[in-house]
Amino acid sequence: MLNLRFFTYVSTMASQCALLDLPHELLHQVLLNVDPADLARVRLTCAFLDQYLKKNELLFKELYLQFWDEPLEKAPTSIGPTWETRLQNVVWLQKVLASEHVHTKLNDYQRVVQLISALLQVKDPATSKNLDFFDEAFGKLNLDTLLCRSSLFQEAGDKAHLTADTEFERQLSAKLHCYYGIPIDPRGRKSKPTHPWARSRVYDLRNYDTNTMWGPFRDDGSGRVDWEMVEAIMVVLGFNMEVLAEESDVSFGSLWAVKFRGAVPYSAPHLKCSLVNDPELPLEARDPYGVTGTWLRVVCFLDYHDFYAFNFGSLAPADGGPRPPIDIREAIRFIKLGITVTKVEPPGPEDGQALPVVHFKGASRLMPAFSDPNANSELTGTVRLTREGEIRWTSFSIFQGYVCVVGRSLEY
Repeated sequence: MLNLRFFTYVSTMASQCALLDLPHELLHQVLLNVDPADLARVRLTCAFLDQYLKKNELLFKELYLQFWDEPLEKAPTSIGPTWETRLQNVVWLQKVLASEHVHTKLNDYQRVVQLISALLQVKDPATSKNLDFFDEAFGKLNLDTLLCRSSLFQEAGDKAHLTADTEFERQLSAKLHCYYGIPIDPRGRKSKPTHPWARSRVYDLRNYDTNTMWGPFRDDGSGRVDWEMVEAIMVVLGFNMEVLAEESDVSFGSLWAVKFRGAVPYSAPHLKCSLVNDPELPLEARDPYGVTGTWLRVVCFLDYHDFYAFNFGSLAPADGGPRPPIDIREAIRFIKLGITVTKVEPPGPEDGQALPVVHFKGASRLMPAFSDPNANSELTGTVRLTREGEIRWTSFSIFQGYVCVVGRSLEY
């Protein structure tokens, strides 16, 4: 990158500086070597450079694409309407994430989360410049400051974890934690692990009713995702799978060690980023979610007596607050699902309209390493978009002709 003092020199020696006499094509190439963070100061050096850089979308585009992925055309969250705005946004985000001051990071928290969400929408996670940047940017300070602001960290975590004052920002933090994809569950002497409090939230029956659609959704009946609940589920699953890996020869590879990759749209190998809704095509070809196939379901659960005692053994907190943390070990089961698409239909008025509703049926069978005959069942269900664009699965487990278990989950 060029030394900015050179451009400051231009402002007083413009008449003697050959830079301003260069053809625009060569000046363009020179400015492509300027750090994008310095462009604003370059414009202040003289009227000529200010005018040259004004609305120079070609230069801004080439500078942007040197360091960042090209934005997706139909991305639900935009990084900006013009290349100049996009460049300004990513430069601002770089400065925020590089700052050592907590106040700087939280001063416009909503914008931080919005820009991170927009930059996670990439075409190819394997070669993404955006994701490489986040790999480096999210060290301990950014993790503590940006990802640990949900109510889960009100009792857990350490002194660096400051719970947000508003429900809106607590939800944003939980969502960002889920996008990060690695459960934050500290185990140090000066910190409290999150998994007991996450377990308390997950197994509290007060969190499940018709308003929440018996799943990880807000309790106002809106169908919006309750990201704090999804965060708690992720922490519980992560803890149990880690314990299982430590106590047995089961390996999960890099499942809980890859930052942000699982949040990239269509990053799952079975998903299709384009869809032709032609009724003449086979059902599988019209299914954008890639439902047909073999899936692994991981189920964690408390012993029934512990579960009953937790919910009914004492009065619930009068203020509607959380129940005490649960330190009891859970059981864990791996269940293999074999499912096929049975019907594809247009979305309903309560669904996201970008993709259809896909119906499926199949069977669930317990993996051989576990012993529980009650885990085997027939299966039916649907996959659809929420109005906010998340993928929502609903499944019904059928034992001897009776629907006994309803499962609701998100794929994000």
